[in-house]
Amino acid sequence: MSPADSIIFTRKGDRVLMTRDGAGETPVTLAWARPVSSIGREVAVLDEKGHELLMLDSLDELEPASRAVAAEELGRRYLVAVITRVVRTRSHYGERYWDVETDRGPRSFVIKSPAVHIHWISDDRLVIKDTFGNRFEIPSLRRLDPASRAEVERIL
Repeated sequence: MSPADSIIFTRKGDRVLMTRDGAGETPVTLAWARPVSSIGREVAVLDEKGHELLMLDSLDELEPASRAVAAEELGRRYLVAVITRVVRTRSHYGERYWDVETDRGPRSFVIKSPAVHIHWISDDRLVIKDTFGNRFEIPSLRRLDPASRAEVERIL
């Protein structure tokens, strides 16, 4: 029996509540421990003050109903637009400007320093964090069309 076997997540309105070992409900916040480099693994369960109550290795440890509540909450918290096409990139005084098409429609954003704001997850997958903290993902650089790849390579 894993430690997560005794954990139940439910939703009441906008809040996620955790019941552990049959005790009362506790309002919690769920957060990926490493939201850029290891999204999908290690979920921190935090109390209302942001203190860690426990760490789950994976949502797979939870029973299906609790896993669904947790996955929905993490999806709300970490909205990541997937870039499907790079229309145009340009650099001006060290800032990189991007015009892209995403799974959520067209977007334009700016990043200041590629070394800080572009995170290579693998040799082919990257996550970009813009100046407002929004995240964009390119799941596979090789799968982008040639013009999009050329734009990305030009700006990096």
